[in-house]
Amino acid sequence: MTLFELKETAKWSSDPEERKAAIKELSTHGENAIYELQEIANITAYEDIKNACAEAIKSMQQARKGVEVNKTSSSSTIDSSNSAADDVVVTKDQKKEKIENEEKKPKARERDLNQAS
Repeated sequence: MTLFELKETAKWSSDPEERKAAIKELSTHGENAIYELQEIANITAYEDIKNACAEAIKSMQQARKGVEVNKTSSSSTIDSSNSAADDVVVTKDQKKEKIENEEKKPKARERDLNQAS
């Protein structure tokens, strides 16, 4: 099935198990399916479907972060403290902006020295 067909099945199927199976299948399509999962979660009235979408996105993000951690040094800027339910949509631009803001903040040692002056 295509991403579109899976999304439509997850959104409109009368069988909750069929919806969950479509969500599970979408989660195997990587980042290409995140938008579809977000759309499904936004339009459904069923909490179990929303939770299934959030869990699928969370597992995909964790898998991606695991790959990123392996590709970067130990001074990685990946923030793993956010859960998928709280932080479902995080674009690359938002991550870049967060990193830039962190770099602009004075370090604790610099703040201590400035306050002592």
